[in-house]
Amino acid sequence: MIYNVAQLLKANVGTVQRVELDDADELDLRENEASLAGPVEGQAKLHRTNQGIFVDGIVRLPVALDCTRCLKSFTTTMEFPLREQFYPTIDVNTGEPVAPPQDDDLSFPIDHNHILDLREAIRQNLVLALPVRTLCKEDCAGLCAQCGKDLNEGPCDCAPEAGDARFESLRQLLELPEV
Repeated sequence: MIYNVAQLLKANVGTVQRVELDDADELDLRENEASLAGPVEGQAKLHRTNQGIFVDGIVRLPVALDCTRCLKSFTTTMEFPLREQFYPTIDVNTGEPVAPPQDDDLSFPIDHNHILDLREAIRQNLVLALPVRTLCKEDCAGLCAQCGKDLNEGPCDCAPEAGDARFESLRQLLELPEV
């Protein structure tokens, strides 16, 4: 996920280089974001633009998550697009520093050795691709609110909740026969 792009920066605008994402480099995820359950895979095209390099590709990686209903850990494969702009910090021909683009705060820098590092871009896109509610399966029953038993393993022996007495008049309205 780390590529030397010096030759691509010397190439004409519109030049494309295809790369395979490899799992040799570690992807550092912060606490509570997610945890990787296997290697990062995917392909990307590095497009030479007039401002730097545009990366366009697909990333696949297995992620270990916790179900928000039953709290069990499970593994799923996330797949998301990677479309990011990278700008050089050093001119490849002269060696002079290059000012970052003024109008684009979302671009990633290419370091002074012309090394393009996709790890932070992949991490940020993974965090954006993570679902708000993670479910181990679509019909996960969750935990009993009274005893905490996993309802996926079967029903519990708790008595059903009586409900709030303040809503009794609304419940009676629902039970009225239609005219």
